[in-house]
Amino acid sequence: MREEIEELYQAEQKQNEIDHHLPTAGAMTNHILANLRVMSTKLNQLEWYIKGNNYFADQQFLSSMRQTVDNYFNQLGHQLVNVGEKPSSITEEFSEYKMLTENARNKYLTDQEMLAMLVDDIQTSKMFISRAIILAQNESKFPLQNFLIELDGSFNQFSAAIQARLGKEPLEGLEEDDDEEDDD
Repeated sequence: MREEIEELYQAEQKQNEIDHHLPTAGAMTNHILANLRVMSTKLNQLEWYIKGNNYFADQQFLSSMRQTVDNYFNQLGHQLVNVGEKPSSITEEFSEYKMLTENARNKYLTDQEMLAMLVDDIQTSKMFISRAIILAQNESKFPLQNFLIELDGSFNQFSAAIQARLGKEPLEGLEEDDDEEDDD
């Protein structure tokens, strides 16, 4: 039985390598899954260390967001299994596929800096979500696509709420200026 398990695991690793070089919905979604895991940890850190005039509201918002992120993490793993994928399931894999960063020094940031960092993390995550939505559609994995669209909508709401807390419009500072590219 142990040989059979090792063979299955090696086949999974080989397929993961192929999928990550020729992106698939499963591979892209594994990046999202890893990012959700890191985001949850960062939200804990921010919730524990945030300070400032909006302490209670910020702490409540961060706690609620973390619970939502944890719920999406669990549901996304199930979505991947349901479409025949093998989601990452251990810290080592999350570390390999994550695109968000952690830093123990973040606990010393101001509330404004913490929240701005969170907006950046949401935008990074949305980049992978957008790509995974297209790949899921191309691969006819429509339940996964629908779930990712829902996740994207939730991240839009989180981003807009944090941007408002920072005194900004929902997309202020987030969109690239297409006019600048056209002038070149």
